[in-house]
Amino acid sequence: MSGIYLHIPFCEKKCIYCDFYSVENLNLLSDFAELIVKEIEIFKSESEFVDDAIFDTIYFGGGTPSLLEPSQFEKILNSLFKNFKILTNAEITVETNPGTVDKRKLIEFRKTGINRISFGVQSFFDDDLTFLGRIHTSEDALNCVKFAFESGFENVSVDLIFGLPGQDKNKWLANLEKTIELNIPHVSAYNLIVERGTPLYELVKFGKVKIPDDDKQAELYELTIEFFENAGYKHYEVSNFAKDGFECRHNLKYWQYENYIGFGPSAHSFWINKRWWNVANLEKYVKAINSDKLPIANFEILNKEKMIEEFIYLGLRSTGIDLKKFKNKFGFDFLCLEIIDEINELKNLNLVIVEENFVKLTRKGFMLCDKIAVDIISKINYALR
Repeated sequence: MSGIYLHIPFCEKKCIYCDFYSVENLNLLSDFAELIVKEIEIFKSESEFVDDAIFDTIYFGGGTPSLLEPSQFEKILNSLFKNFKILTNAEITVETNPGTVDKRKLIEFRKTGINRISFGVQSFFDDDLTFLGRIHTSEDALNCVKFAFESGFENVSVDLIFGLPGQDKNKWLANLEKTIELNIPHVSAYNLIVERGTPLYELVKFGKVKIPDDDKQAELYELTIEFFENAGYKHYEVSNFAKDGFECRHNLKYWQYENYIGFGPSAHSFWINKRWWNVANLEKYVKAINSDKLPIANFEILNKEKMIEEFIYLGLRSTGIDLKKFKNKFGFDFLCLEIIDEINELKNLNLVIVEENFVKLTRKGFMLCDKIAVDIISKINYALR
């Protein structure tokens, strides 16, 4: 099964930490559905390789997709179902800023076929939201979650951020407890990352903001894992926790190295061994579409070594390295002679476990995910020489 991603780049106000492509000029918002539909049609006419593909996830990301009107979502979804083989029970997600929707809009979203809503809450405290530059309040967030359930959404997710200035364990724990109180079945918990080129980077660089150090962030992350595991959630990816059956099927495509295609400015696509991405510029995107051209900025063909590296890294971040899938894809056993000693050493350190044809990180291993991935990849690369 494959997935479809659509990037909606518009924001009423850009958050200080965000480095995703977005624009605050909303002039093209009302025409954007037509542009996306035209891109879909151009792509389909030039891409026979997807004719037999079956899709079971659609994901609207951004930006702030919830700025679109329900009628615009309906137009885009109709085009997708017309041009691709999409399962009737496909997971259809919309990232939503609580400051851009009310109960009426959520009800209309649900009527279009959207069946999963992901709220960018980030914090249930107003001082945190003000610091981050969010346009919503904690009350907006609470109301939106309530309205989503009342509007017929069962699959509801919230994003939270830890490692904020002045955020201690008790304050972070209060955020986590609120998700249980609201009975939210999926939570993404990210540590605050200072990305170059963002306003936050400048604030930190000139000493105007102090971010908690790595040890403090690790402490909050470990608290998060323990909290959700005790609450019965599955820790199915480094930053994601879900009740049984509520894992984000679309994001699993990325982590399990499945095919997906992307539409909209800056959207990425991956198909077997090819990756391509659209221009991260709205004006250039519009110009290409209006000229009946795909807005592709660049592409790459991945060699076997690169694909193995990505497969290992993405697998470790989520449900583990699938040993059967690895052998089918690359033609040799992952647990080969050159790697078995490394895996046994990691097992002895309680960093990984091997079960049911998967190599998985333990809770302790998740804390060292990147380092473990680098060590394993270096051994695999040695084996391939």
